[in-house]
Amino acid sequence: MTVPLEGQVALVTGGSSGIGLAIARRLAAAGAEVAIVASGSLAKAEAAAESIIREGGRARGFVADVSRPEQVRALVGDVSERIGVPDILINSAGIWYPTPLGSMDDRQIDEMINVNLKGVIRMTAAVAPLMTARRSGRIVNIASVAGVVPSPGYSLYSTAKAAVIAFTKATALELAPFDVAVNAISPGNTATPINAEVRTSPAFGARRDWIARITPSPRSFTPAEEIAEAALFLVDGRVRGMHGSVIAIDEGRSAGLTARLD
Repeated sequence: MTVPLEGQVALVTGGSSGIGLAIARRLAAAGAEVAIVASGSLAKAEAAAESIIREGGRARGFVADVSRPEQVRALVGDVSERIGVPDILINSAGIWYPTPLGSMDDRQIDEMINVNLKGVIRMTAAVAPLMTARRSGRIVNIASVAGVVPSPGYSLYSTAKAAVIAFTKATALELAPFDVAVNAISPGNTATPINAEVRTSPAFGARRDWIARITPSPRSFTPAEEIAEAALFLVDGRVRGMHGSVIAIDEGRSAGLTARLD
């Protein structure tokens, strides 16, 4: 079994569930020691780490709210001291909920931007100097199809994710001379615990039908493990020329108009 990430440290925010956990598992299987970061529950992060250890990987749980600058700084210092300076940063922490203009409030504006955008900025700013000093590193930001083709009612989420894509490209230009690659993945609807009810409950049948109608692919929800494979591809050294790229794994949603002539 090849272990392309043997000896490397991967820091994964949002790593205790969903896409982040799938990525953490895949990087651990490839040999990395993974720092799994949960936003508010150390027990949840440690449980995720234990699940990786049971599979033969190496992982430790950490907790930090990426919207809090002091917690981000403490997290990077703690990971560097306990495991090692991160070779890989996966910015997967995020929140998602509708924010219609008629009911949007200041708390939602601050929360959505602070976590989904400022969290990525703060984590990158904290880790990048450590990577540039060693002239080596890989950063992957989890953006969204919503940052390319927004949905009505989700303007704040779409705005934050579009900004993540722009931030990815800008930081890639700045860090590429140091052999630090910054890229992004834009998932569409992905099968994770957060949407389990939408995917399975009869009460959400109409919504599943709508998702199917706007999805070019016959598959409405992408397995999280496919997002994880793309993350591994971006960090394991197989391709070194990608800087500022955005990989869409969205069942074709961002390719163009999705109306069908049935």
